[in-house]
Amino acid sequence: MIIRAITGRIIHSLGAFKGSRPLYDSNDLLIVRGICRDRDFEKYNSIREYLEEKLKENGFEIVDNREDIEGFVERIDRILRGGDNSLYPDAFGFEKLKNSFEEMGCVCDYVIGRRGDITVGISMWYDRMKREPRFVEVVCCQG
Repeated sequence: MIIRAITGRIIHSLGAFKGSRPLYDSNDLLIVRGICRDRDFEKYNSIREYLEEKLKENGFEIVDNREDIEGFVERIDRILRGGDNSLYPDAFGFEKLKNSFEEMGCVCDYVIGRRGDITVGISMWYDRMKREPRFVEVVCCQG
């Protein structure tokens, strides 16, 4: 239940609550996608700087350690695949997501944060030319 409250607060702080939709919802993992409508976004120099600030506002420490991020992605994979991620391991999935959006002409970045036993990853992407809409995906995992 706590991951729903945390994810809701983060989505709300991004101005993305209206129209947001859960892509996956379980006791240990919640993935929600929405559109960032926060007008304060333009005050930041980069997506990363903006997302880091939003996680810090919500009481999270930023995770930059590659091993910790890979562990987070592995935990997500285990939950999504029901414990068997040997068929399609998605090591460092946030980086793959970023690269695929950049190849399509989007600006994309992500930030991972931790607070206690809760880890959150936020990705944001938008068209390089139009700069809108700014899509966000929040992945919140417990354990």
